[in-house]
Amino acid sequence: MKIIYPKSIKSLQNHIRTHIPSLYVMSKTSTVIAFDRLEQSLSEEYLVDLSSMPPSIELVGDDLKVSGAVTWQDAIDYLKGSDREIMTYPTDKSACILAGLATSCTGEMAFGYGTFREQVLECEYLDFNGELKILKNTEHIYNAEYKKLTDQYKFFKNPPMPRFERECDLMIGTEGQLGIITSTKFKTTKRENYICLFIKLPKWEDDYTAHLEIVEKVQAYRESIRICEFLDSNSLTYLKEPPFKDLDLIVLEIKESELENIFENFLMKLENIKDEDIFEINRSKFLAMRVEIPRTVNEENSRAGVVKKGTDAQVSLDRFKELIDFYRTWSKLGVRYNLFGHIGDCHLHFNFNPEKKSETNIFQELLRFYDFVHDLGGSPFAEHGIGLVKQSFIKRYHNQVVSQYFEKLIQVHDPKSQFFPSGWMN
Repeated sequence: MKIIYPKSIKSLQNHIRTHIPSLYVMSKTSTVIAFDRLEQSLSEEYLVDLSSMPPSIELVGDDLKVSGAVTWQDAIDYLKGSDREIMTYPTDKSACILAGLATSCTGEMAFGYGTFREQVLECEYLDFNGELKILKNTEHIYNAEYKKLTDQYKFFKNPPMPRFERECDLMIGTEGQLGIITSTKFKTTKRENYICLFIKLPKWEDDYTAHLEIVEKVQAYRESIRICEFLDSNSLTYLKEPPFKDLDLIVLEIKESELENIFENFLMKLENIKDEDIFEINRSKFLAMRVEIPRTVNEENSRAGVVKKGTDAQVSLDRFKELIDFYRTWSKLGVRYNLFGHIGDCHLHFNFNPEKKSETNIFQELLRFYDFVHDLGGSPFAEHGIGLVKQSFIKRYHNQVVSQYFEKLIQVHDPKSQFFPSGWMN
């Protein structure tokens, strides 16, 4: 596979106009593309590394416009000292924003602010002829039959297929299969002070009564709480300096001005949590922990020579107990694991750390799991995309209506089959 590093829009246009099948990447932080074994799994002739594209950040009124290889950390730093802040970012803030747009990144703060898709105002992209085009978030472009399918998932972060309701949706979650994003403009919010709290709980494998109570009751406070995250006792063992042993944690980030209200009307009324189990934690310390856990999981998988075996499923609140019960069956397989993620959204990541000899068995377990999620009416990949790693699991979610609509979109937007033809839309 040949690798190129375009350093301008013009050089990127020149490559696109060759119509050579290519995979376009930017951050290389994706967990759904096995970058260490691309040549074994791709038919594309070129890897186009967009991390070389010159970055640009500009605050336009209250909105942020970014172009090129701007990371989430770059955007956070750019807004320091202003009264604005961004409303989403992935766990690994070294990832690039445009890559996040392509995979419809949601991140921890989706609990309070919604998804990145809802924040995007416009995006620019290069089409299959290398022509620069602008998409807005106001024009509806959906197919009625297709929209009927995605409406089943209207309360989920992402359905099993892109939403395609607005112009911008052509680029959001389509993983570069319909064009290459060059810039985007999205909303920011007024900066406020937040307090980070830890809630100690029993291990979910033993007793999840308190977990379910918090998840149910926290839903009424989304305007005051922007993060409701979960780290199980196994996740904490991946930390160099774990704060506790044999305990689970739920983490809340609460608007400081609403802290008294949250304590009086929510936290102090929890029947399964004691006052002494709630305490304040430094926000930076939590964010560092949240990054360290998945990074360590990925490093262990890499050393074992296995592709990541983890879930990205979201279910409705009334089916969340069934999801946890399924994960409990996995806790008894004898394979090292951990469970963490966006518990307030009923969206958790169960990650296996199998030995090479167990990889086939875990793959079969994942097939069984995604059949289960389908039967629950859940969304199998609510956040991290499909890429190459998860194509085996998505097919039963894409019926004839979906496949035919994908075919029409590809015919219009990628008639030369040059944009990631190994992808799941093809």
